[in-house]
Amino acid sequence: MKECPNCHAEMGADINFCTNCGTDLRQVAVSEEKPAPVAPESKAAPVQEAEVKAEGQADSQASGQVVNVLSTYWQWLLHAWKKPTEVVAAEKWYGLTTLILEDLFFILAVLTGMNKLASSLETNFPIPLSIITELKSSFSSYVIISFVLGQVVVLAINYFAMKRFAKSEFDFLGYLNRYAHLSAYSLILNVLFWLLALMGSLGLQAIVFNMTAVVGFLALIYVLLEEKAEKIDQMQFALVISIIVLIVVMIVVHMFFKEFVSKIAFITNQSVNSWLDNLY
Repeated sequence: MKECPNCHAEMGADINFCTNCGTDLRQVAVSEEKPAPVAPESKAAPVQEAEVKAEGQADSQASGQVVNVLSTYWQWLLHAWKKPTEVVAAEKWYGLTTLILEDLFFILAVLTGMNKLASSLETNFPIPLSIITELKSSFSSYVIISFVLGQVVVLAINYFAMKRFAKSEFDFLGYLNRYAHLSAYSLILNVLFWLLALMGSLGLQAIVFNMTAVVGFLALIYVLLEEKAEKIDQMQFALVISIIVLIVVMIVVHMFFKEFVSKIAFITNQSVNSWLDNLY
């Protein structure tokens, strides 16, 4: 490579005269060619690519864990339906989740049934819409609150009795796991209860509801009989707790009907007075 001393243009080593200004280059020394500048490697792209891959792997691992957890829970439910009395290891949240699902389907069934009943009353009877809406809302609320409250009270009494008289080793979540495993058919029955509510089959709903109550009661008794009472006879222990549970259920049901009847009387009186005021 030659550099023109006049215009500083770069020429090839075999060029004798500058092609730019014509200067004689025969006496100009040939210099080594300068290497072309190498562009710096971009490191951002590999880093970003690695971050994207890491995020993708984390998402796939998280989704895989969720699927694995749900699959394990489903296997536990299948085992409960096949062999409800057989003790099996379980995560602490299995029982509570099962009871919540049962309550959700029961609540859906009550709300669906009340909507269909309200529509039937509105179509077939000359009842003001405001009264039907108020009764539907009140009845649904009373049924849901009574059911959930009664369930919580009954399970709490049963657990307290086990800890007090049988010295049970279960913690409360462990007790819920055992009870939910024994009463797992209640989940199927509550789903059926909801489907029958969608179809409007009130008679079949009543049968399924009674079956659910029987399954839950038998599960309570079985849990008690599994424990060894220290201060009283085993059978007496189960009978006493069963009687207490029945009394609590009767009290809750009585309170429900008493409040609901009062609500009906109040709404009816209010509607009649409003009608008379408009008449006169």
